[in-house]
Amino acid sequence: MKKFPGTSGLVFNEDLLLNQGSKGVSGINIPANNLGSAHMGKTAKDYIDAKFLRNEKKSPLLLPEVSESTVVRHFTRLSSWNICVDTAFYPLGSCTMKYNPKINETIASLSNIKNLHPMLPADYIQPILKIIYDFNSLLCGLTGLDEFTFNPQAGAAGEFTGMKIIKKYFEVKNERRNIVLIPDSSHGTNPASSYIAGFTPVELKTFFAAQHSSSEELQNAHDSGYGHDSAYIVNKIKNNDVNIKNKSNGYIDINELKKYINKDVAAIMITNPNTFGLFEKNIREVAELIHKNGSLVYMDGANFNAFIGNCRVSDFGVDILHLNLHKTFSTPHGGGGPGSGPVGVKDFLKEFLPVPYISAKKQATNDVPCASNNEQVPNDEQDCYYELKNEREYSIGRISSFYGNFAVILRAYSYLLSLGRQNISKISELAVLNANYMKKRLKDTFLESDPFPEELCMHECVLNDNVFRAEGISTLDFAKSIIDYGFHPPTIYFPKNIHGAIMIEPTETESIKTMDSFIDAMKEIKKKGNKYASKSPKSTKTKRLNEVLANKNPVFK
Repeated sequence: MKKFPGTSGLVFNEDLLLNQGSKGVSGINIPANNLGSAHMGKTAKDYIDAKFLRNEKKSPLLLPEVSESTVVRHFTRLSSWNICVDTAFYPLGSCTMKYNPKINETIASLSNIKNLHPMLPADYIQPILKIIYDFNSLLCGLTGLDEFTFNPQAGAAGEFTGMKIIKKYFEVKNERRNIVLIPDSSHGTNPASSYIAGFTPVELKTFFAAQHSSSEELQNAHDSGYGHDSAYIVNKIKNNDVNIKNKSNGYIDINELKKYINKDVAAIMITNPNTFGLFEKNIREVAELIHKNGSLVYMDGANFNAFIGNCRVSDFGVDILHLNLHKTFSTPHGGGGPGSGPVGVKDFLKEFLPVPYISAKKQATNDVPCASNNEQVPNDEQDCYYELKNEREYSIGRISSFYGNFAVILRAYSYLLSLGRQNISKISELAVLNANYMKKRLKDTFLESDPFPEELCMHECVLNDNVFRAEGISTLDFAKSIIDYGFHPPTIYFPKNIHGAIMIEPTETESIKTMDSFIDAMKEIKKKGNKYASKSPKSTKTKRLNEVLANKNPVFK
């Protein structure tokens, strides 16, 4: 019998901490100081306006009175209810939930790092500024771009920053371009980021998911422009062939792109590899067409883990890029923050980057700059002075407070240095190998669920729900069932244009044993069928929730 991580175990009940206390119990004892109010001279009432003081009789302070052991057990038990990257395989496609090396956490927790105040003057934080400056150089080397800003504190904030730069660029050129082309294979935040920055997003279809139940629905799909190969679809409809396969291959179609290019187009936002897990084979040709139109190429680099160290985005013709340090560079996602979404640009866009930025000068001759990001001169040999500067001719201004989430930047910097240049390329090589191993192992059982059976995937593979649906199992049923086996569910129902999508990203940090166990669990769920899956999860503290009710009637207290 196969063993899985989550098939057995003990789950503790846990009451609110407030209900676990007893009057007078304390987790810490402070020695008496033998000083009364007379010795102290003044009390809080002498310094604080009475209207701001709490009346302890009318409004007692509701804090739990508990021992240290009660507190420790409480939060340890609560933590055991959650699946996290330190407890289980976390195959969220498009999210790159890979292991967070603990050496990065140790370095970020050093007292001379974590106790620094962000408003300290540059003279007091020279090592901090040097780390950011050097990390900028590393990213420029890996991408071929000319400068990065670390102000954006999330991937979506990086997208927004990039779009604001593009907006300002055309304003300076006195060109009123208001359209951003976004393939349907791009990340879901791309349309929102471009819209908030003042553009009109226009979708490019790259994939026709022909899984309709009737020729009438196929005709409706065709009439609405869903899919670009209209002759193919029409012929299928005429022949009453309703079981057509996926015709498009998930890549940007050059002929289709040409239909949308005009002088109103400011940029194209390309996610590469795209959300189908495919590398855009035509990206250089796409970039040439866009540049010929005077437009810019923005690349969503959230999937940079798929080719880091093996190719540079500048060679694709990319003008501007954001990266996710909490994905490719192994820093924690952090439950909504902190994140970091640095934005890199080609030289002609540097003056549009946010402020502040870090400048370096040789201390001996203050007007002589240190090595630029593209010069291979070790900064340690230059005796540089680093300063925060706020003067840029066309800067879009501030995107965040101070100069970004330094603790996150430091973790990513530590990650790259601990790998060394000779090992960075292995990140993407192993990530791609793992994803294709999983795709290949699932092929026999889930062949009819692979939208791209003839293609190699990159860092993630995507399935539709065909095989599960044949057993009466929905994508949501599968996701809930896999929890009982000790795994976090993969990304589901995304990409949106693949019916019942299941997107799996093993990352490079997972072993073949872990992947085999996950694959075996998928096969068992399919074998057990709807009767089992529809009632899952069974072994968790909280069973399946009524998600519709939770959305319609949220409780905020």
